[in-house]
Amino acid sequence: MNRSRSIWQASLTDFRNAIEARAMPGCGAAAAVCAGLGLALVLKGLRLSEARSSVPVRVALIERGDDLRDTLARLGDADVAAFERYLEIMKQPHAKPEQARRHDQLARAIEKTCRVPLEIACASRDGLALGVEALEQTSARLRSDTQAGLRLMHAGLNAVLIGFDDNLADIDDAALRNVLAQERHALQAEADALLGRVGD
Repeated sequence: MNRSRSIWQASLTDFRNAIEARAMPGCGAAAAVCAGLGLALVLKGLRLSEARSSVPVRVALIERGDDLRDTLARLGDADVAAFERYLEIMKQPHAKPEQARRHDQLARAIEKTCRVPLEIACASRDGLALGVEALEQTSARLRSDTQAGLRLMHAGLNAVLIGFDDNLADIDDAALRNVLAQERHALQAEADALLGRVGD
């Protein structure tokens, strides 16, 4: 997979092979793709139901879903870029005159490797909320796709937060670390509650 291209321009085989063999794409990008595929299943149910009979609330859900789809696509690439920037700084020489500058750059890069996964988790949570609303607007025969999509989005959120937890440990600023951790736990709780609303 050409690392200068968007992950969304790669074939599924190239994307899978790149995950297996390279530092990037990694957990965040894979999670964004997982959540994006889950959202696609939710949108499938809405679009095919809308094709049979148009309902304004369903049209609004589709528009929201399209925006979230684009957000997840952008964030998958952003996660790759954030971690590649971190690796780039880690390779810089540790010469004394540059130490302070490198330290500041590294701190910003590490923070980015936490904030982008949180954004992926946030978009996945929003996708779950949309999916819960979508169930009653989806034809009965298509609701299994919606249910599967909800679980894929929840899985993507869980996966990206595992990577986030690992990155969070590298943040030196205790106050920032605490704020980010609180955001993380709130997103997890909200996502779990949303999935709990749809049952088995």
